[in-house]
Amino acid sequence: MLSRVIAALHRWAESGWAGTATATWEVLQSSAVPGPSGAVFAPLAVADPERAPRLACWAVAGAVAGGCIAYLIGAQAFESVGRPILSALGVTEARLVATAGLFERHGWMLVFVATISPLSTKLTCIAAGAFALPIPEFLPALVLGRAIRFAVLTVLLRFAGETVRSRLPRQAGDGGRTRQAGDGGRARQAGDGERATDDG
Repeated sequence: MLSRVIAALHRWAESGWAGTATATWEVLQSSAVPGPSGAVFAPLAVADPERAPRLACWAVAGAVAGGCIAYLIGAQAFESVGRPILSALGVTEARLVATAGLFERHGWMLVFVATISPLSTKLTCIAAGAFALPIPEFLPALVLGRAIRFAVLTVLLRFAGETVRSRLPRQAGDGGRTRQAGDGGRARQAGDGERATDDG
């Protein structure tokens, strides 16, 4: 199911809606849908490095919107929506209790760390809403962390894209020279065969 959603978004991006497709996936991934952040952004950025900064802006906007949706789920619908999502993702009641104490002491810092690390931003945003982390602390941490994450990813993918693109022509050229050498060898063998036939 997840792979079909990502594939559909890639087809949407290829039809000229790359920015919208990138933002849509980040909204889904940051709010309720399991899956890797950047699953749509990364391939597009590698394929077209010049467009990566603009796509990163779309990704940040989508990720922030999705994080705000997750916050609202935690704040307004934790028992009916938030808790089932957390349970499906393996979060136990004991872990929730421990997380509540962490949010009381380091609320905004937890959100910031989650946005720039492999930790689940979705779970952290739901917990931030459930434990009533103030919006003035939550939103700046979310925006700043997501902006840093996608800025770093953009730089890495830009260089990766240029590296991949620079290697392709050389590989094609080497392949062409190999084919030419092979054709030349076959031509020489054919010529030698003809001369041997004539001598016979």
